[in-house]
Amino acid sequence: MLHLQQSGVVPAHGPGNRTFTQFFGGIPMLPTDGNVLDSMLQCMRQATEANLRLQQDLLRSWTRYWPGFTARPVAPMTTSTNPNENGMSTMITKAPELDQQEAPQLPSSVYKNIREKVAVVTGAASGIGEAVARELANRGAKAVMLVDRSDAVQELAKSINQASGREVAEAKLGDTTDEAFRKRVFNEAAEKHGIVTICVPAAGITRDALSVTINKETGRAQIYPTETFRQVTEVNLIAPIYWGIEMVARIAEDRRQRGLKRWDPEETIQGVVVFLGSVSSQGNKGQISYAVAKAGLEGAAATLTKEAIFHGVRCGIIHPGFTDTPMARALGQDFLDKNVLPYTQLRRLIKPEEIADAICFMISNSAVSGELWADAGWHGPA
Repeated sequence: MLHLQQSGVVPAHGPGNRTFTQFFGGIPMLPTDGNVLDSMLQCMRQATEANLRLQQDLLRSWTRYWPGFTARPVAPMTTSTNPNENGMSTMITKAPELDQQEAPQLPSSVYKNIREKVAVVTGAASGIGEAVARELANRGAKAVMLVDRSDAVQELAKSINQASGREVAEAKLGDTTDEAFRKRVFNEAAEKHGIVTICVPAAGITRDALSVTINKETGRAQIYPTETFRQVTEVNLIAPIYWGIEMVARIAEDRRQRGLKRWDPEETIQGVVVFLGSVSSQGNKGQISYAVAKAGLEGAAATLTKEAIFHGVRCGIIHPGFTDTPMARALGQDFLDKNVLPYTQLRRLIKPEEIADAICFMISNSAVSGELWADAGWHGPA
């Protein structure tokens, strides 16, 4: 407690005396003259300001642990002295007004090349395709065309729209190998939302079997069926390539109509294609057709990116490891426990959301090119 002593002290509540009661919860203090009181108030104000500055400096030093917080301005505390109704000086400390900005946003790179863009995702009804569609909507895509031959894609569109609070997802039922259907999807998207600038052709199938087996009864070799090989490569290789090419063609036409020729680095990126490869592209027992298709996408991505960048379109490929999708689960838990998990560093299946996040990273970061491996450290046995 602060005590002031002067000669000729009179009772604290005597007539005409000035007190500190408004500062210390009504506890009377010894009186003093105005000069001493004003001097003491000035010292208290300076000490308060110094303390507030120290607190603000400490706060700023800690903001590095809250990404995005440092962008929010910190208003300084203010103090002033004003006379009260009795003519006594009082000290008023004003806290800064509350910042009315929205909650800190994620770094702009998270949304780059995604926000307000139109996207097409094939194989969107489940697995990686579904996760990618949801993530694109979450990151602000203007519209996402959900392409699949399964009716489940319609319920997915409703689910995404409900979660997003806006009409962002549209279901497109059809066969991805059907050229007419492909063109119709791009036409309808352009007419309603604008040119498609994101394409993630994730539709795929597996028809696994050894390339050569011996019939135990006849002793004759059985060869992997040619028609099955064609079916797998049609869905997993040819169709994805042409969905990507379709988008590049639409962007090229649009630029030509606007009098633009070769893309210039001063422009923004015009579009992004991300193919879905696989760790099986390195070779995997029992997946002769699937491995060929996924390895083929590597060459397609490498070639298309050299051609498409003329129009400002980037192209890459991501190679997921064994991911927790219906396709992987169809292998059976015994197979996964014996042939997959022991050879995966994480010792678990990858989550579809993890692959979706990696794909959005490839879309957002224009410096990322070529191939991205998201395999959880899987290296299969010989």
